[in-house]
Amino acid sequence: MKLSLIFLVTVMISLAGCDDKPKELPAEPVVVDVHDDYTATLAEGIQFADKPNYPSFIKSVTGMSDYESSGRWTEGKNAVFTFTQNLPANFTLEIDLADTFSTNIGKEIQVQVGDWKGQFLGVINASNNKLLVKTATPANSIIFTIPKPESPVNLGTGQDVRLLGVKFKFLKIRV
Repeated sequence: MKLSLIFLVTVMISLAGCDDKPKELPAEPVVVDVHDDYTATLAEGIQFADKPNYPSFIKSVTGMSDYESSGRWTEGKNAVFTFTQNLPANFTLEIDLADTFSTNIGKEIQVQVGDWKGQFLGVINASNNKLLVKTATPANSIIFTIPKPESPVNLGTGQDVRLLGVKFKFLKIRV
């Protein structure tokens, strides 16, 4: 009896602090595939249609789909580009879109850099957008918020299950 009680107490002590619930890890940005052979300046930008990976000035990217020869779709509500260094306080953000998915056509795509906020309209087919960014807060990321990401499969227009928004062709930062 005494041995059973000692065994039970030992088991209880060893299990103290343990629970059966799996621990959720905090969401981390996806580290992108950056290769030494893709060096570019901010003015040369990110070539989504011409390059299968990202330039060396990009630290991480979330909310973007895989490479396609015509560009990359945003996937989900937000696409976030984090740069290896802070962006300039004042610059022109050039965004060339290859396309906008149906539920976002005519809707405002929100853009945030530090304390600056702007928007552009999602349109059918290609469009070029230039936004004058002026931020007082140092920032190393650009956040795009898609108003209504939707999958072609949910709309009955295809088999693609990704929640699409806009398809980027290039993004440039001009000082």
